[in-house]
This record gives sequence, C-alpha cells and structure tokens, in this order.
Amino acid sequence: MELDLSDYRYHFIALAILLILVVFGWLGSAYTPAGEKPLTWSEWQVMKARRAYLKELAELQVAAESLTVLLNNRPDPVRAQLVAENIQRLTGKGLPALAYQRGKLALAAQAVSDWAVGAIDHQTALKALDQAIQVLSLEPSLDLTPGSTLDSRNNPRIPAVLPRIPRH
Repeated sequence: MELDLSDYRYHFIALAILLILVVFGWLGSAYTPAGEKPLTWSEWQVMKARRAYLKELAELQVAAESLTVLLNNRPDPVRAQLVAENIQRLTGKGLPALAYQRGKLALAAQAVSDWAVGAIDHQTALKALDQAIQVLSLEPSLDLTPGSTLDSRNNPRIPAVLPRIPRH
C-alpha cells in the first residue's frame, strides 16, 4: 500500500515555513534584550561593544587580583615575573576604551615584579597597584578622565570591585 501525498506538497511546504517562522519568533523574543522592540543595527553594535568592554574589564580585574595576592605574600620573583609577563601579554591589545586601564595595570605588574626582586620598596609597588585597582573599579558611565581623583573610599557611587590591599 502506497500513500500518494503529492497533492498535499504545497500544504506541507506552507506548514514547514509557518513552523520555521514560529520557531524564529520564539527564539527572537527569548533572546532580544530590549524586550518589546527589536534592536536596530546600531543598538546591536553598541550591545556587542558593551559586552566586549565588560568582558575585557573583568579579565583586567582578575589580573589585578592576582597582583594583589602576590603583593600580600612574601616576595616570589619567579612567580611575579610570570604573572607580570602574562599581564603584559594581556594588556598588549584590547579595546581602545580600556587603554588607560591596561596601561595602569601594566605599570602595576612591573612594579610588583620589581618589588619581588628587591628593586623597589613595598610602598611604591602598593601605590602602583592601588592606582590600577582604582581605575579598574570606576564605573564606566561616570565620564571620568584619567586625571580624576575619585575613588571608592571617597565616593559611594563607585563600587570597590576589587579587594583593597591592606596598608602595612
């Protein structure tokens, strides 16, 4: 017994197209961040750039945390050199919006490495790392310039994302 469905071929094609449209509509509503309106091309690009910015900022903050751990322990020149090289590689490229933060982190990594080998004192390395943590902790929407003096200890609007280093 054979079924001949060739008369219903267009019905199956229409049903398949309808099913595909419903699935795409469901996926679009589930993954559209704006909620009720679709994103324009420029809004989509801004959202993509913001996601990349926050991802790179988080990577820089993790690197600063590793420097904090190094500075809070006994000097270990080998470990400090490896961490500094990793941070130099990390800060070698990235978004232009985080160039200042990457520069401060690279300086802090070099200062912690220099402290570990005895080239500079603990206070100097601590100051460099504190400055890096300060610029990495700033809210990106505050429109602060690199010369700004706000920090999380003086302004409750700026969260202290990274742990503060205890002063010795």
